[in-house]
Amino acid sequence: MQILKVAAVAAALTLAGAALAQTAPPPSAPSPQPAAPEFRGPDERVTDFNRLSHDISKPVAGPTRSARPVPVTPEDVTQGREVRDSRGVVIGTIERVGMAFAVIASPGGKIEVEFASLAKNNKGLLINMPKAKFDAIVAGSTKPKN
Repeated sequence: MQILKVAAVAAALTLAGAALAQTAPPPSAPSPQPAAPEFRGPDERVTDFNRLSHDISKPVAGPTRSARPVPVTPEDVTQGREVRDSRGVVIGTIERVGMAFAVIASPGGKIEVEFASLAKNNKGLLINMPKAKFDAIVAGSTKPKN
């Protein structure tokens, strides 16, 4: 019997709330409200995260204290700077700088390298290949073509 009374009271309160909600006057001018972050799609949250992480980790011109290689900016690639291989051995110097490339001069010859192939750490500019491979590429580019 007591369960029946509780169920009747719960039903009455539920119906009364719905009835009161129907009698409220309509809003005069609905104002556009931005969507709550929890209702946004996953793609927008990923975009926001990528934008924030890019803002925080923008490549900064100038020397770095990190031993880990980081991307270079065009301001980092200047004429006369030494370029090291992936193990830290000096392979040459920057001879000339273009819009998106640099010419690296080594004792074996010269080769043009895009900025995307270069990085920097606390020792200076780096290229992601060992000196032997770099020398082989330079030697192959300076051979006369028959």
